[in-house]
This record gives sequence, structure tokens and C-alpha cells, in this order.
Amino acid sequence: MFNNLILLAVTCFIAGSAVAENAYPPSAYKEGAIKCMQARSYDCAEKNWNQYLKMRPTDSHAFGTLAIVYNWDDKPEASIINAEKAIDMGEGTYDLFAAYSESLAKVGRTDDAIDWAYKSLAVVPTLVNVRGALAKLLVQRKREFEALALLASFDATLEAQGHNHYFEGQRIAIEALLERQGQSSATPQKSLRLPKTRDHFYAPVKLGDARVEAFMVDTGASKTTLNEKMLSDSKATYKVTQANVNLQLADGRKVKGRMVTLDTLKIGAFEMHKVTAVVCETCLPLLGQASLSQFNMVSSKTQGVEFLSLERR
Repeated sequence: MFNNLILLAVTCFIAGSAVAENAYPPSAYKEGAIKCMQARSYDCAEKNWNQYLKMRPTDSHAFGTLAIVYNWDDKPEASIINAEKAIDMGEGTYDLFAAYSESLAKVGRTDDAIDWAYKSLAVVPTLVNVRGALAKLLVQRKREFEALALLASFDATLEAQGHNHYFEGQRIAIEALLERQGQSSATPQKSLRLPKTRDHFYAPVKLGDARVEAFMVDTGASKTTLNEKMLSDSKATYKVTQANVNLQLADGRKVKGRMVTLDTLKIGAFEMHKVTAVVCETCLPLLGQASLSQFNMVSSKTQGVEFLSLERR
């Protein structure tokens, strides 16, 4: 009986019948809106959420849900208005932030869209659709290396878990763009901003002919480290300075390695020369103090989002 009432309320309201707007309880319009969302009937959902909010104007979650529906329906201006109402009332969910970011991007507010996409990822780091969209926005702003750090760091965590890379194609596209423009621009980059992925910062590093890879920033390590396969595949020019080095890995294991001097190493757009690195079979790609000392590093945290900025000295 109540389900029939819900459907009747939805039908009457959408049809604009003579029935008074408040003829049904708020719960009927709310349930009707949810059913419309499930049926992907966005106009129906919008009308029912709006009617519900006239009767329950302090329901921040409803404002947030309406913002999401408006974004689905490609009505970014309405989505932004309702998202801001929800956020101002203390609502803070990953899908609200993501919808707000997407709507901001649609109306050309790219920098604001970038900020809110990062906020969405701060809540749920595994949102691949948000991460991929954010990378595209960063490329629009000529922040290609920040985009690569964002994508490569996520792929690095997948690889560590034994999974394939998710953003392989998108990373190839960005790297191809950088190659076409000679990895330089009329205005050289002064700094590189690195977003935090889970508990670490990752820098986009290019060695020799290899793809850009995510190197974990490790201020506690003295040297940059990488594994033998990565060095071999890169075809980078290097000189062995110490053939046998005893190493203790982060998990406590003791292994043998060697110390080399890399001819060149690129961290983002910054090219470094004569870089000392330690190589072993199972070493993780890390940027240690020997490389990081050539940068001024500034960490920041704004509204729950953490970044590390590297500026060449």
C-alpha cells in the first residue's frame, strides 16, 4: 500500500496535477526520488528531491544527493548550487565532492575542480574515475608531471599488490604529449607538486629510455635506490663505483647490491646529473636524500589534502 502511495506521489508531482504539493508526507517524496534515481529518471528524481527539500530544508544529505543527480543530468549550474548548500551544512562524502568537481569542470572552473577532486580522493583513494578525470584536468593546466605522479603512484601500489597497472594507457598518452613538446615549455616549471597516495609521496622519475615510474620519496634513506631489472631495461648510462654493498631493506632483510653513478636522472621536468644510486635485485624505487638534497621541499595540508612540493635549488 505504501509503495503504491510513493508511486502515486511521484506520478502526481511530475504530472503537475491539481493535488496539493504537500498532500503526501516527506518520506513519500524521498522514497519516490530514490526509485526515480534507480530507474535513471533524473527529471523525476530532481522534482521529488526538490519537493522533499521544501518540507525538510535542513537535510544536508538530500541537498548533496540532489547535486549528484543534477550532475548526472548534465545540469552543472544547479549541481554546484546544491553541492555548495550541502557542503556549507557540513555534508562531506566522496561522491558529493566528485560530483561537485565534475560540475565545476563543466563550467570552466578548472582549478576549483582540481581541488575538489583531490578532496574526493582524500576520502576514497581508490576512485579510479575521479583520479583519471583529475589527471586530465591537470594536463589542461600544463601540470603533466603532477598528473603522471598521480597516476603512476596508484599503479605502483597495484603492482606491489601483484595487480596490473590501471592507468597504463592514460600515462602513455601524457608521456607522448611530453615527448611531442620536448618535455619543455616556454615557461620552465619552477616546482613539482606531489599528491600523497595513501601514506607516501611519489615522484615521477624517468631513467634512460624507460617509462616514467613512481619513486617513493624517502627522506630517511641516504641514497636513491632501484632494482636491477629497472636499471637494465632503462638502458641508462651509468658507472659502477662499488661492486658489493651490504643493504638492509625496509622489511629487515639483508641483501647484496652495488653502488652506481647514473649519468642522468629526471625527476619531473628537472634533469639531474651524476646521481649516486644503490641497485639490488629486490630494491624498491626510492628517492633518498642524495637526490632530494638538490631540492627545497615544502609539505602542506589543506582541508585534509596533503602535498609535497619540490623546488630545484
